[in-house]
Order: sequence, then C-alpha cells, then structure tokens
Amino acid sequence: MAPKPNAGRPRMPEPGQLLAGRYRVGGRLAAGGMGAVFEARDEQAGEDVALKLLHPELCIDREMHRRFRREASILASLLHPAVVRVKDVGETADGLLFTVMERLRGETLLARIESARFVDPRELWPIVEDVCAGLGAAHAHGVLHGDVKPANIFLVEDEAGPSLTRRVGAKLVDFGTSKVHGLERLTRTGEVVGTPTYMAPELLTGQGAIDARMDVYAMGVVLYEALVGRPPFVERNPGRLMFRIATGQVDPLGEKRPDLSDALRQVVERAMAPKAVERFASAGELAQAMHEAAFP
Repeated sequence: MAPKPNAGRPRMPEPGQLLAGRYRVGGRLAAGGMGAVFEARDEQAGEDVALKLLHPELCIDREMHRRFRREASILASLLHPAVVRVKDVGETADGLLFTVMERLRGETLLARIESARFVDPRELWPIVEDVCAGLGAAHAHGVLHGDVKPANIFLVEDEAGPSLTRRVGAKLVDFGTSKVHGLERLTRTGEVVGTPTYMAPELLTGQGAIDARMDVYAMGVVLYEALVGRPPFVERNPGRLMFRIATGQVDPLGEKRPDLSDALRQVVERAMAPKAVERFASAGELAQAMHEAAFP
C-alpha cells in the first residue's frame, strides 16, 4: 500500500492521545532509525501493548513504508514464543503507520552485557537456545532476520513474587531489515541495511550466497560480545571495519577470556568463520554446539 497522495505529514502522538480510536498512548520505550516504540493501553482488549510507530518523515517514503509493513507482515506470520508477537497493524487518518506488539518487560541482552560486563556461559546458554529457536522458525518460513544483535534480543521477565523476578525467555525483535530468502538482497547500491558490526562478510562484499548462515554469523558475534563484554570488531573507520570483518581479523577469544574452554572458543570461531561454508549450517546446530560446550 503506497502512502496517500498529497497527504500532509503525520505527527507523532502525544501521551494520553487515543490512536486509531483504540490505543491510549503512554510513554516512549525506545527509539531507532526507523521509528519509536511507545507503551500503550489497548482499551478495547483491556491490556497493555507496545506501539511501534514509523517516523512521520519516513511515512511519505515509499521504500520505508514498504519495509515497515513488511516487518509487521513477517512477524504476524511467525507465531513462535521466541519471536515478538504482532497483534495489529494499521495507519492513522493522517498517514502515520503503526504496529501493535505484545508488551515485553525486562531488558535487552545489550543492557545485560553493559551492566554485568560479560555473561557467564551457563547463563548465556538458555538465551542462545531461545534465540536460535526463533531464528530456526523464521528460516523455516524462508525469512532471514538480517540484524541479529544484543539490542534486538529481549530478555523477558515475569513477576514471580512481590520482589522477585525470573527470566522466562528471550525473544527476537526488530525484523525491519529482514528479507524473504530468494526474493531480494539485504543490501542496495550505495547502502548497507543493517548493523555492519554484526553483518556476515558476504553481505558486505556482495560475494557468495545469502542464506541462514548470515544469521548464524551474527549469533557468533553476539556470543563473542556477551562473553567478552564488547564486540569483536571495534573500528571507527567504516572502510577498515568492513575490511576486518571480510578478512576475519578478530582478536582471538582466548586472548580476551583465557578462562573459557577451548570447546566454547571453537563454537564462537566456527559461527564467525568468514567463509559461510565453514560455519554451522543452521541456528539449531549452533545452539546444540553451544550447549555441549557450556555443559561438558
């Protein structure tokens, strides 16, 4: 659906405003390059939800309009406990695009890494298990995520008592740069769509097949960052960053965390292999290898 011709630029809602006659907008939860996420109350269903809105200036951009609606369509079809659930998608009278998702409470894996400095392998394992299961479900639908990173992995918490919380699962969020396998590339001329630090070499060079192994690579980068406390590639110059990724010039995990087992180091190295053929063939294989390394 293309943006309405000659429509005025829409505006972000104010707290307390009723959107689409149903969703009472609350405070802002997060903001990114394509939009913002607000907490909201679904007054019709009587439940709290998360409301993702495309930036008003992007609502008149046909390509951004298409990406936003595509993410909603993809998520609506992926009914898996490790993938954030879409409840509704729509457009306001003035052309503001929105997606209504389940309200998640907890923190991102990025926040966990920043607060804990690094994550213990046994604590990391159930997160990897959940995320890889979500990726497996997406891949089975022919969908590649394309932007797997700690900020897009949400660690859900559930109230277990007046002062006690427990993690009940990790969920993949933000499929905005996803692709349907075999239909389109994640990169366009002059543009890198995604987060370069977590992108597989074949995405940056344009050489080689684009398949599920690109998400496996990103998970390898996530593992490295979670275990070390920082990404494997820290380079301000974009050209040098892409060169290091393409050639696999990464500081060895064993040098950063000599206390980790060789088996765990080998899992990360295989997931991050510059050549796709040398990686795990699927997210499920990576999860299995991670379990064996974390619980020898």
